[in-house]
Amino acid sequence: MGMKIRARAVHALIAFLLSAGLIMPLLGVMDPSLFDSGMLLLSAAIIIVLEAACLHRISVIAVTGAGLAGLLVWLTGSGSRMMSDYVMAMALRMHGIQSALPLIARQAMRITTIAMTMICFTVTIRRATCLPSLLLCIGVALMTWFSERQDLLPWMLPALAAVLTLILITRNEETPALRVLPWAALITVLAFLLGGGCTEVPALKNKADDIRQAIMDRLFFTEARDVFSLYAVGYSPQGQDQLGGKPNPEKTPVMQVNTPRTTYLRGTIYDAYTGRSWGNTAGGRRYLWQSGRMESNRRRLFDQGLPPDSIQNSLSGTETIRIRLLNESPSTLFVPQRVRELIPGADLVPYFSDASEIFITRNLQDGDTYTVRAPLFTSDDAGIGALLDFCAAKSDTGWEDVPEIYTALPDHLEESVYDLARKITAGVSNPYEKAAAIQNWLRNNCRYTLDVSEHPENIDFVTMFLFQTRKGYCTYFASAMTVLCRMAGLPARYVEGYLAEPGAGGEALVTGENAHAWTEVCFKGFGWLTFDATPKTRNASQNAQPPENPSAPDAAPSPDPITNTENATPTPEADHPNPTPEPEPTSPPDSGTVPPQDSDSGRTDNGGSGGFPWLILLAILLLTALAARITVTSPVLREKRAGSEEKKTEIWIQEVSDLFAAENLTRKNGESPIAFTRRIDRMGPFSTSVEPVGRIVSVLRYSAMQPGQEDTGFIRDTAVLLKSELSRPGHVRYWMRRVFLPAARRSWSR
Repeated sequence: MGMKIRARAVHALIAFLLSAGLIMPLLGVMDPSLFDSGMLLLSAAIIIVLEAACLHRISVIAVTGAGLAGLLVWLTGSGSRMMSDYVMAMALRMHGIQSALPLIARQAMRITTIAMTMICFTVTIRRATCLPSLLLCIGVALMTWFSERQDLLPWMLPALAAVLTLILITRNEETPALRVLPWAALITVLAFLLGGGCTEVPALKNKADDIRQAIMDRLFFTEARDVFSLYAVGYSPQGQDQLGGKPNPEKTPVMQVNTPRTTYLRGTIYDAYTGRSWGNTAGGRRYLWQSGRMESNRRRLFDQGLPPDSIQNSLSGTETIRIRLLNESPSTLFVPQRVRELIPGADLVPYFSDASEIFITRNLQDGDTYTVRAPLFTSDDAGIGALLDFCAAKSDTGWEDVPEIYTALPDHLEESVYDLARKITAGVSNPYEKAAAIQNWLRNNCRYTLDVSEHPENIDFVTMFLFQTRKGYCTYFASAMTVLCRMAGLPARYVEGYLAEPGAGGEALVTGENAHAWTEVCFKGFGWLTFDATPKTRNASQNAQPPENPSAPDAAPSPDPITNTENATPTPEADHPNPTPEPEPTSPPDSGTVPPQDSDSGRTDNGGSGGFPWLILLAILLLTALAARITVTSPVLREKRAGSEEKKTEIWIQEVSDLFAAENLTRKNGESPIAFTRRIDRMGPFSTSVEPVGRIVSVLRYSAMQPGQEDTGFIRDTAVLLKSELSRPGHVRYWMRRVFLPAARRSWSR
């Protein structure tokens, strides 16, 4: 009994060290209000009760029954509601909402402490491998690190001491546990002295922060981001949900652009027109720009394979555009439409979406730089019509997959607007000529001016512009161009960004006044092409007059504005092999869409939950640990590392023993190795005889003979044959035994 009590005391100390080192950081990460060292007393009490119960089989049954009965009574009472609140609060915490946990702080602390104590008690049972304990420590350490709570890491020293103790006891069973535990106790005291007050080395801390941020940017970018819009620079004075109104554009410098010609730098792409505003429903998913798996998706979205190589001409030449930010800006990268190469500067980590927008994981700052290589196609290029005709004659199986959202229009639009579109494109069948006709009509019949009246909320924006005022700025022209193109059957989308017009030296100083809106139209075999219906010279249409006796649109309320959505999971859908100009739109997240919010830099794009994806991290951690465990337990690898022939032979004897156990073949009490293997041969589960292995084991066990290379080779070959003949359930049992049981529990003698 004395030895048993001593063993239980050792296990209790190890279990308490592990739970103490994990509970405190875990509570601190969940919420600072939960960080209470008093929970260690609860953990210690639970461990003492469990250890006392394990002294006798009757007490184990009694305590287990009492615990289950108490749990059932608790759940049938207030426990179910408390658990429901706890699970809901934890789910919200994982999604970045931290206000729920403090409301149930006491029950959250108790439930977390009890659960973690039970887990630590279980994973430190006698002869258990240190792997589960090590995984728990790594998981909590990563949670602490990624939550930027490095001040909690010293509290994990007791858990580290527990893991080191388990390693020493497991690998060297002759090492007395009581010789190791004083050192563990010293580490525990040190943890309480250092907890929350350790000295930082700035250089090391900065490096660790950089590594953490790099991992977060490339693997776990789900945070909400600021997105560029004309509203942010003063071109939507009536708000993000209402186009029009007299603008007050900012004159603040935004960027310095080095480009050989006028360049349309796209920022945000919209696909849904409501009558009052434009929304983005296609830009849900996020993809890392450098991802090799996303290459086909990237090529499709940015028309990187169009036009085909067989019909490239002088217009298809790639230009280099260099951009340097001169002020703070949203996360949006301003780039041409057909990005061939993107070279981000410094710590910029670019992503792209299904709407073909490019952005980084933070807002842009003064001094940020990036370089883009792209052809600069526009509708005004000489010879562009001929190039489009050649492209249209080529096969383009992806053309049929252009999303219908780019031709969709709201139901409230009046027939007079459709009549105008038909009138403008009458007698024209060529898609490019249709779009060009609409563009020229707007340039010649509508006047550019910033002096506009506030737009009424209950009248369609485009309808009023075309039939009543015929004056406005880029937003008016681009919206009308996009709507009329869709009415003419042309896929079109509305784009906001900047217009960079370089001087003689190729330099363009872009300010808020250069913010611009235009239209992109999609053509078969070519992809998207920029159309700018705004008059090229701001005075070109000063003499254009509104129509006589304009037919004012009916004062009917337009639909609610479309919300801009983005998916929290940057996981891509299957790559599409065809050169389609655009993928199918992704569905909004299950949690619903998030309406655009006012911010200093424009609308906010919720790219996910806003919290850290702990489940993904834990899954990666478990898979990594599993792969590592499979590797280190490989008998082939262990044989290479073994120093003597005797150790090599023992490794393969253990492998044969694992294969026997996988088929539920175990030695009886007092059964010799030869008798055991003869019994297996009589049962016939394997096609090869295993009795020779039993003879070798008997000789080695019961004599002073040392194994030779022939013995090791024979047992190795036998193990390979036996493994190839395992049944399916046997394969499962084999891997479970090899991965989760320590070597001491898998020896031939057991």
